[in-house]
Amino acid sequence: MTGLFYAIGGLNMFTGLIETTGKVIKMESVDSGIQFSILTKWQNPDLKKGDSIAISGACMTVTDFKEEGNEFSFYTSYKSLELTNLSNLQLGNIVNLERAMAVNQRFGGHLVQGHVDGVGVLQSIKKIETGVFEFWIQIPETLAAYFVKKGSVTVDGISLTVVDVKEGSIQLVLIPETMEKTNAHIWKEGQKLNLEVDILAKYVENFLRLRTSE
Repeated sequence: MTGLFYAIGGLNMFTGLIETTGKVIKMESVDSGIQFSILTKWQNPDLKKGDSIAISGACMTVTDFKEEGNEFSFYTSYKSLELTNLSNLQLGNIVNLERAMAVNQRFGGHLVQGHVDGVGVLQSIKKIETGVFEFWIQIPETLAAYFVKKGSVTVDGISLTVVDVKEGSIQLVLIPETMEKTNAHIWKEGQKLNLEVDILAKYVENFLRLRTSE
């Protein structure tokens, strides 16, 4: 796995395993975008200016931080706001947080770039049993080919397994630990969620396209 990260060329990668959540405490218009300030609590604070961090699945850069590392800021351009659900953030909203993966870190989710491919809409929420919930999310038509049963998807930064695919929607089942450690416990019907499809599916698609064009 270490060789893979070096082969990627030093790009920041994530695992989709949410470390903690944070609260939006400040929003300020800056140039052609917005600077957000987040209050959180890291188990091992080590943020520094310039670090990459996934905000609900969207890779952003730390522009400022408090010495203890539990309050930080990041800038988002209007283009990024247009392509993600960060445009819907308001003061007090909760976001999922994951710092960029270290090379020697244990890999527990799946390869996540922090590049949001599209925004899905939460259609329904159903409690299956204590702490376990079923979600159906409507996906953009342009991304439909990337979803398969038991495949991987990143939803608001969370690495999840697709349980079923039906009529332009995907089914997810979240266990108690995921519900407790992420902002999934406050998701509501009609809410927009950031989606990143499995990067391996993109490589397969590109490979097949090149082969058929020969």
